[in-house]
Amino acid sequence: MRRRAYAVVVWLAVASLCAAAVPLCDYSSPETNLSDLSLRFSYSYHNDPYGLEELDSIDGEFIVDYVRIYDAPIYGYDVTVNNEVTSTSAESLAYETVADGNYKRYFVSENDFFAFAGSSARTSSSYEGLGVSCNLGIGFGRFNDVTPMAKATRIDEVLLARATLTDHLHPVDIEFIAREIGSRASYASLADLLAEIQDAIEDSGRVALRGLDALDISEITRLVQDDGLSRYCGWDFKLGLGYQLLDPSGDLNDLLITSAFNYALATTPRVQFLIQGTLSGPPALLDTHRIDLKASYDCLVWDFLSLTSSYAFVRETWDSEPTDTHRVTLDLVLSPLETAQVVIGARLERLPYYLEWDADLSVSIEMDLL
Repeated sequence: MRRRAYAVVVWLAVASLCAAAVPLCDYSSPETNLSDLSLRFSYSYHNDPYGLEELDSIDGEFIVDYVRIYDAPIYGYDVTVNNEVTSTSAESLAYETVADGNYKRYFVSENDFFAFAGSSARTSSSYEGLGVSCNLGIGFGRFNDVTPMAKATRIDEVLLARATLTDHLHPVDIEFIAREIGSRASYASLADLLAEIQDAIEDSGRVALRGLDALDISEITRLVQDDGLSRYCGWDFKLGLGYQLLDPSGDLNDLLITSAFNYALATTPRVQFLIQGTLSGPPALLDTHRIDLKASYDCLVWDFLSLTSSYAFVRETWDSEPTDTHRVTLDLVLSPLETAQVVIGARLERLPYYLEWDADLSVSIEMDLL
């Protein structure tokens, strides 16, 4: 209990530090095209020096998280893939893979009501086989890519910190820069886009007498080209019926009731908050179902310090007997130099039938010498 409370306090403290600026969600983009891929790998091997094979151990994990969201005025799709492989001894290997994909078609262009068709596949070392299902339904909501506005706001912050600007750019100028960044594909070259942004800044009337120098242009170029920065806002909710083509428990195929929701918020260019949840099960939903819930928070606290944290909850209920899994992760990434990086990671996990929370703490240092 103390560990959970401590993790929540740390999460909320850093969240309050990060979320202190003007929100970005009022910006609207005609097209949202976002993707995020994260990998996590660790491995350790211990050989007992006294020759006791039962004390030899292999510990490791491999985690892949992939999210793709595309949204246009008339249609959209989303894909999520999560794969976790863990080993706690030479004879113990656990894995779980979940993949979901949905295509949606809006009833009216730029309207929020849509119909969708999707499929889901999941497998686990605790299942008897592969689970595959397809579903149809209706939903409401949209996602909006606010990355161009996040980049324009960061440009304003950097130039103000460098005293290139005497005051923040007017919101109209920031939105103009964001529109141009969002229309990058329409420019013949990056140089043309940078020239347009430079003209907008210089015409704002808030540039210091020295004007934009070469370092300012370099910083603007870096921020415009930063593919690692993606921010989005919005939500959607889906409700449908599905059919289980393959049952992971080995039972007969069955009709399914499915629902899902997603919520994203970017309060500042430094922050991204995301909640995802799914519920599926046969018509006897109270007796047998699966619930997946995940909340993640990414924050660039300072230019040299970033935070990523998440909480995941899974409940599987078979014959009215639920089993719950909880996982809390927190990673602090410190980059004091361009060639050095320190990562402090913590993970709390509570698996079914565990008597206590499993806690892991890791510290890694990376440095480029040449």
